[in-house]
Amino acid sequence: MALGERLHQLRELANLSQNELAKRASVPRPIISMVESGKQKSMSLENARRIARVLGVTLDLLAGEGEDANPA
Repeated sequence: MALGERLHQLRELANLSQNELAKRASVPRPIISMVESGKQKSMSLENARRIARVLGVTLDLLAGEGEDANPA
């Protein structure tokens, strides 16, 4: 699963809009939107850390390490 798909799935599981995630993580909303849509294939480590922290997941899970694990 691509980063954007994982991010979208995890964000939905957390019941957060892109705007709310952006606000809580202090990450610009367009970055979240572009990653989720696949227009941007990666993000900075700092943004990934902030997003993972808000979503309550590890960077490994966000990055797709151990993709067999279900994030739910």
